[in-house]
Amino acid sequence: MRIVEVSLEALELKYERLSARRPGAEKRLLASLSESGQQSPVIVVAGGEAGRYVVVDGHKRVRALKRLKADVARVAIWEMAEATALAMAYQLGQGRRDAFEEGWLVVELHRVGGWSLGDVGIRLGRSKSWASRRLGLVEALPDWVAEEVASGRIGAHAAATYLVPLTRGNGESGRALAEKVRGLGLTNRQMGELYASYRSAGAETRRKIVEDPALFLRAAAAARHGEAELGEKESRCVKNLELVGSVSLGLARGLPDILGCDVAARARERVLGAWRRCREHFEVLVKAAEGLTREVGHD
Repeated sequence: MRIVEVSLEALELKYERLSARRPGAEKRLLASLSESGQQSPVIVVAGGEAGRYVVVDGHKRVRALKRLKADVARVAIWEMAEATALAMAYQLGQGRRDAFEEGWLVVELHRVGGWSLGDVGIRLGRSKSWASRRLGLVEALPDWVAEEVASGRIGAHAAATYLVPLTRGNGESGRALAEKVRGLGLTNRQMGELYASYRSAGAETRRKIVEDPALFLRAAAAARHGEAELGEKESRCVKNLELVGSVSLGLARGLPDILGCDVAARARERVLGAWRRCREHFEVLVKAAEGLTREVGHD
């Protein structure tokens, strides 16, 4: 391995597509390079032409140096084939890549480089089943999702945890919602909130979420702000009442099956006894809430 300085114009970024862009990290790197200069060399291998080099690791540094109008970059030249260098760079930096980046690397080594999945797993310090899972992840990924992740407009975690399940198992409306969030610049937390709300919602609420996910998030934030104005006791009361309501609705939907003709008499008696106790307790709750309903004018 040799460490030398080469012209930025001599560096080929053909494997830049194997790494997702992360605007925040690139901004921090740009500031660091501007203040302290290049500390770590870019890893390269010899290119097809004399004096040309292919970057296998350090694409963000090259982009930052170009933005700073630098002329040269310090590089470490590895004397090996490109595919071998890609695998070795991955092993040296394990933990830095997300699942999609690993999948894109597997595709490069398997589909383009011709390595078997078993060889890919071994050369990356992984197993054949791991390589197969990563390959399946990116091959099932809609093209537009891959573009959003690669460009840094959608985080890899949000894409893997929320967008991919939406596009796979939730019909046309799920795919429509996944398309709608494109370009909204949502955070992982917002994506998680949308996904959880969609999965638990009924048909009408799902329709509203799909129609305008940004509006739904604003409404949810406004509702949370209203809750934040409550005191601790009031907030706990609201949450418990909502819990009682949700449990009651779930029981109303499930009781017909429980009380079917094939239910044993002893089981039916147990359920009936539980219902009587529940009704007694609920009547106590109704009586306690009489003052509340009078004050707000509700029936």
